[in-house]
Amino acid sequence: MRASEWVAIVYFSYLFIVAFATLEGRRRRVAATFCLAALAVVLLPQLLPDSAWRETLRDWLPGVYLLLGYWLSGHYFIRPMPDVEQRFLAVDRWLYRAGLSSLVARTPRVLLELLELSYLGCFIFVPGGMAVLWLTGTTAYADRFWTLVLIGEFGSFGMLPWIQTRPPRDIEPRETIDDRPLAFRAINQAMVKSTSIGFNTFPSGHVAGSLAVALAVSEAVPAATIPMLVAAALISVSTVIGRYHYAVDAVAGVVLTLIAWAIMHAVR
Repeated sequence: MRASEWVAIVYFSYLFIVAFATLEGRRRRVAATFCLAALAVVLLPQLLPDSAWRETLRDWLPGVYLLLGYWLSGHYFIRPMPDVEQRFLAVDRWLYRAGLSSLVARTPRVLLELLELSYLGCFIFVPGGMAVLWLTGTTAYADRFWTLVLIGEFGSFGMLPWIQTRPPRDIEPRETIDDRPLAFRAINQAMVKSTSIGFNTFPSGHVAGSLAVALAVSEAVPAATIPMLVAAALISVSTVIGRYHYAVDAVAGVVLTLIAWAIMHAVR
Protein backbone atom coordinates (compact mmCIF):
# COMPACT_ATOMS: atom_id res chain seq x y z
CA MET A 1 0.00 0.00 0.00
CA ARG A 2 1.16 3.50 -0.77
CA ALA A 3 1.25 6.14 1.96
CA SER A 4 -1.40 8.19 0.12
CA GLU A 5 -3.69 5.16 0.04
CA TRP A 6 -3.31 4.73 3.79
CA VAL A 7 -4.21 8.40 4.28
CA ALA A 8 -7.42 7.81 2.31
CA ILE A 9 -8.21 4.63 4.25
CA VAL A 10 -7.75 6.43 7.58
CA TYR A 11 -9.93 9.34 6.44
CA PHE A 12 -12.86 7.29 5.16
CA SER A 13 -12.65 4.96 8.19
CA TYR A 14 -12.72 8.01 10.44
CA LEU A 15 -15.82 9.37 8.70
CA PHE A 16 -17.47 5.95 8.96
CA ILE A 17 -16.99 5.98 12.74
CA VAL A 18 -18.05 9.63 13.03
CA ALA A 19 -21.27 8.86 11.14
CA PHE A 20 -22.39 6.65 14.04
CA ALA A 21 -21.30 9.25 16.59
CA THR A 22 -22.93 12.35 15.10
CA LEU A 23 -25.62 11.37 12.58
CA GLU A 24 -28.96 9.63 12.85
CA GLY A 25 -31.44 7.75 10.70
CA ARG A 26 -31.19 7.92 6.93
CA ARG A 27 -28.36 10.45 6.97
CA ARG A 28 -26.25 8.06 9.03
CA ARG A 29 -26.99 5.15 6.70
CA VAL A 30 -26.18 7.18 3.59
CA ALA A 31 -22.91 8.53 4.99
CA ALA A 32 -21.78 5.11 6.24
CA THR A 33 -22.61 3.50 2.90
CA PHE A 34 -20.66 6.12 0.98
CA CYS A 35 -17.70 5.64 3.33
CA LEU A 36 -17.67 1.92 2.58
CA ALA A 37 -17.97 2.60 -1.16
CA ALA A 38 -15.06 5.05 -0.98
CA LEU A 39 -12.94 2.48 0.87
CA ALA A 40 -13.73 -0.01 -1.88
CA VAL A 41 -12.46 2.46 -4.47
CA VAL A 42 -9.21 2.90 -2.53
CA LEU A 43 -8.70 -0.86 -2.22
CA LEU A 44 -9.65 -1.70 -5.81
CA PRO A 45 -6.13 -1.34 -7.29
CA GLN A 46 -4.87 -3.93 -4.81
CA LEU A 47 -7.01 -6.53 -6.58
CA LEU A 48 -5.53 -5.81 -10.00
CA PRO A 49 -2.52 -7.70 -11.38
CA ASP A 50 0.81 -5.95 -10.99
CA SER A 51 1.50 -3.96 -14.15
CA ALA A 52 2.60 -0.56 -15.43
CA TRP A 53 -1.06 0.24 -16.14
CA ARG A 54 -1.97 -0.48 -12.51
CA GLU A 55 0.74 1.84 -11.23
CA THR A 56 -0.40 4.60 -13.58
CA LEU A 57 -3.92 4.15 -12.23
CA ARG A 58 -2.62 4.49 -8.69
CA ASP A 59 -0.79 7.68 -9.69
CA TRP A 60 -4.05 9.38 -10.68
CA LEU A 61 -6.77 7.66 -8.62
CA PRO A 62 -6.16 9.78 -5.49
CA GLY A 63 -7.83 12.61 -7.38
CA VAL A 64 -11.01 10.54 -7.17
CA TYR A 65 -10.44 9.95 -3.44
CA LEU A 66 -10.20 13.70 -3.02
CA LEU A 67 -13.51 14.42 -4.74
CA LEU A 68 -15.24 11.62 -2.82
CA GLY A 69 -13.82 12.91 0.45
CA TYR A 70 -15.02 16.44 -0.25
CA TRP A 71 -18.56 15.54 -1.23
CA LEU A 72 -18.85 13.01 1.58
CA SER A 73 -17.94 15.63 4.20
CA GLY A 74 -21.03 17.62 3.26
CA HIS A 75 -23.25 14.86 4.68
CA TYR A 76 -21.95 15.71 8.17
CA PHE A 77 -23.16 19.30 8.24
CA ILE A 78 -26.18 19.48 10.56
CA ARG A 79 -26.60 23.16 11.47
CA PRO A 80 -24.47 26.33 11.62
CA MET A 81 -22.66 27.30 14.80
CA PRO A 82 -23.40 31.05 15.13
CA ASP A 83 -20.97 31.60 18.01
CA VAL A 84 -18.08 30.18 16.00
CA GLU A 85 -19.12 32.14 12.91
CA GLN A 86 -19.11 35.39 14.88
CA ARG A 87 -15.64 34.69 16.27
CA PHE A 88 -14.34 34.07 12.77
CA LEU A 89 -16.14 37.14 11.43
CA ALA A 90 -14.63 39.30 14.17
CA VAL A 91 -11.18 38.70 12.69
CA ASP A 92 -12.41 39.52 9.19
CA ARG A 93 -14.10 42.71 10.39
CA TRP A 94 -10.89 43.79 12.11
CA LEU A 95 -8.95 43.24 8.88
CA TYR A 96 -11.45 45.29 6.88
CA ARG A 97 -11.41 48.12 9.43
CA ALA A 98 -7.61 48.00 9.45
CA GLY A 99 -7.51 48.88 5.76
CA LEU A 100 -8.43 45.81 3.74
CA SER A 101 -11.74 47.34 2.65
CA SER A 102 -10.12 50.51 1.27
CA LEU A 103 -7.35 48.44 -0.30
CA VAL A 104 -9.86 46.34 -2.22
CA ALA A 105 -11.68 49.51 -3.30
CA ARG A 106 -8.45 50.99 -4.71
CA THR A 107 -7.02 47.83 -6.27
CA PRO A 108 -7.05 47.90 -10.08
CA ARG A 109 -9.74 45.74 -11.58
CA VAL A 110 -7.22 43.61 -13.47
CA LEU A 111 -5.60 42.50 -10.19
CA LEU A 112 -8.94 41.61 -8.62
CA GLU A 113 -9.85 39.67 -11.76
CA LEU A 114 -6.53 37.83 -11.40
CA LEU A 115 -7.41 36.87 -7.82
CA GLU A 116 -10.83 35.62 -8.85
CA LEU A 117 -9.28 33.72 -11.75
CA SER A 118 -6.83 32.16 -9.28
CA TYR A 119 -9.70 30.96 -7.13
CA LEU A 120 -11.41 29.53 -10.20
CA GLY A 121 -8.13 27.85 -11.16
CA CYS A 122 -8.01 26.09 -7.80
CA PHE A 123 -10.36 23.49 -9.25
CA ILE A 124 -7.66 22.39 -11.71
CA PHE A 125 -4.60 23.19 -9.59
CA VAL A 126 -4.45 19.77 -7.93
CA PRO A 127 -4.68 17.65 -11.12
CA GLY A 128 -2.47 20.27 -12.75
CA GLY A 129 0.23 19.56 -10.17
CA MET A 130 0.07 15.87 -10.95
CA ALA A 131 0.20 16.72 -14.67
CA VAL A 132 3.45 18.62 -14.07
CA LEU A 133 4.97 15.49 -12.51
CA TRP A 134 3.79 13.42 -15.47
CA LEU A 135 5.08 15.86 -18.10
CA THR A 136 8.47 16.19 -16.41
CA GLY A 137 8.92 12.44 -15.92
CA THR A 138 8.92 12.71 -12.14
CA THR A 139 5.96 10.46 -11.36
CA ALA A 140 8.17 8.66 -8.85
CA TYR A 141 7.08 11.53 -6.58
CA ALA A 142 3.37 10.82 -7.18
CA ASP A 143 2.79 9.06 -3.87
CA ARG A 144 4.56 11.78 -1.90
CA PHE A 145 2.60 14.41 -3.83
CA TRP A 146 -0.75 12.82 -3.06
CA THR A 147 0.16 12.05 0.54
CA LEU A 148 0.76 15.73 1.30
CA VAL A 149 -2.23 16.91 -0.72
CA LEU A 150 -4.63 14.42 0.88
CA ILE A 151 -3.42 15.22 4.39
CA GLY A 152 -4.02 18.92 3.75
CA GLU A 153 -7.40 18.44 2.09
CA PHE A 154 -8.75 15.63 4.28
CA GLY A 155 -7.44 17.37 7.38
CA SER A 156 -9.66 20.31 6.41
CA PHE A 157 -12.73 18.33 5.38
CA GLY A 158 -12.46 16.08 8.43
CA MET A 159 -13.14 19.01 10.78
CA LEU A 160 -16.58 19.69 9.29
CA PRO A 161 -18.44 17.36 11.70
CA TRP A 162 -17.07 19.40 14.61
CA ILE A 163 -16.82 22.98 13.32
CA GLN A 164 -19.88 23.81 11.23
CA THR A 165 -20.01 27.27 9.69
CA ARG A 166 -21.41 28.97 6.65
CA PRO A 167 -19.11 30.83 4.24
CA PRO A 168 -18.74 34.51 5.17
CA ARG A 169 -20.32 35.53 1.84
CA ASP A 170 -23.57 33.87 3.01
CA ILE A 171 -23.64 35.71 6.34
CA GLU A 172 -22.44 39.13 5.22
CA PRO A 173 -23.01 38.95 1.47
CA ARG A 174 -22.13 42.58 0.70
CA GLU A 175 -18.52 43.70 0.95
CA THR A 176 -16.30 46.07 -0.96
CA ILE A 177 -15.46 43.53 -3.63
CA ASP A 178 -19.15 43.07 -4.41
CA ASP A 179 -19.27 46.68 -5.60
CA ARG A 180 -16.68 45.91 -8.26
CA PRO A 181 -17.98 44.53 -11.62
CA LEU A 182 -15.75 41.46 -11.91
CA ALA A 183 -16.39 38.91 -14.64
CA PHE A 184 -14.54 36.05 -12.98
CA ARG A 185 -16.30 36.73 -9.68
CA ALA A 186 -19.64 36.14 -11.36
CA ILE A 187 -18.32 32.85 -12.73
CA ASN A 188 -16.99 31.82 -9.31
CA GLN A 189 -20.27 32.60 -7.61
CA ALA A 190 -22.09 30.42 -10.12
CA MET A 191 -19.51 27.66 -9.64
CA VAL A 192 -19.71 27.57 -5.84
CA LYS A 193 -23.50 27.41 -6.01
CA SER A 194 -23.49 24.46 -8.41
CA THR A 195 -20.37 22.47 -7.53
CA SER A 196 -19.57 23.02 -3.84
CA ILE A 197 -21.13 21.40 -0.79
CA GLY A 198 -22.27 24.88 0.24
CA PHE A 199 -20.60 24.85 3.66
CA ASN A 200 -17.39 26.29 5.02
CA THR A 201 -14.42 24.16 6.01
CA PHE A 202 -12.00 25.10 8.77
CA PRO A 203 -9.14 24.91 7.87
CA SER A 204 -9.64 26.01 4.28
CA GLY A 205 -9.24 23.05 1.93
CA HIS A 206 -8.49 25.48 -0.92
CA VAL A 207 -5.54 26.94 0.95
CA ALA A 208 -4.24 23.72 2.47
CA GLY A 209 -4.53 21.84 -0.81
CA SER A 210 -3.00 24.50 -3.05
CA LEU A 211 -0.02 24.99 -0.74
CA ALA A 212 0.44 21.21 -0.55
CA VAL A 213 0.46 21.00 -4.35
CA ALA A 214 3.02 23.81 -4.59
CA LEU A 215 5.36 22.28 -1.99
CA ALA A 216 5.09 18.75 -3.37
CA VAL A 217 5.69 19.78 -6.99
CA SER A 218 8.58 22.03 -5.95
CA GLU A 219 10.35 19.07 -4.36
CA ALA A 220 10.09 17.06 -7.58
CA VAL A 221 10.59 19.93 -10.04
CA PRO A 222 12.65 22.69 -8.37
CA ALA A 223 12.32 24.92 -11.44
CA ALA A 224 8.58 25.12 -10.76
CA THR A 225 8.99 26.38 -7.18
CA ILE A 226 8.38 30.09 -7.73
CA PRO A 227 5.39 29.85 -10.11
CA MET A 228 3.75 27.15 -7.99
CA LEU A 229 4.17 29.09 -4.74
CA VAL A 230 2.95 32.30 -6.37
CA ALA A 231 -0.13 30.48 -7.66
CA ALA A 232 -0.79 29.00 -4.20
CA ALA A 233 -0.40 32.44 -2.62
CA LEU A 234 -2.88 33.99 -5.08
CA ILE A 235 -5.40 31.24 -4.36
CA SER A 236 -4.98 31.77 -0.61
CA VAL A 237 -5.47 35.53 -0.83
CA SER A 238 -8.46 35.11 -3.16
CA THR A 239 -10.31 32.96 -0.62
CA VAL A 240 -10.27 35.84 1.88
CA ILE A 241 -10.66 38.81 -0.47
CA GLY A 242 -13.52 37.07 -2.28
CA ARG A 243 -15.23 36.13 1.03
CA TYR A 244 -15.13 32.44 0.12
CA HIS A 245 -13.42 31.66 3.43
CA TYR A 246 -12.72 33.41 6.71
CA ALA A 247 -9.19 34.69 7.26
CA VAL A 248 -8.72 32.19 10.10
CA ASP A 249 -9.60 29.38 7.67
CA ALA A 250 -6.78 30.46 5.37
CA VAL A 251 -4.22 30.76 8.15
CA ALA A 252 -5.22 27.37 9.56
CA GLY A 253 -4.88 25.83 6.09
CA VAL A 254 -1.33 27.12 5.76
CA VAL A 255 -0.40 25.88 9.25
CA LEU A 256 -1.93 22.45 8.63
CA THR A 257 0.00 21.87 5.40
CA LEU A 258 3.29 23.20 6.77
CA ILE A 259 3.04 20.89 9.79
CA ALA A 260 2.29 17.90 7.54
CA TRP A 261 5.17 18.86 5.23
CA ALA A 262 7.59 19.20 8.16
CA ILE A 263 6.56 15.81 9.59
CA MET A 264 6.96 14.14 6.20
CA HIS A 265 10.46 15.61 5.93
CA ALA A 266 11.33 14.46 9.42
CA VAL A 267 10.32 10.85 8.79
CA ARG A 268 11.59 10.67 5.19
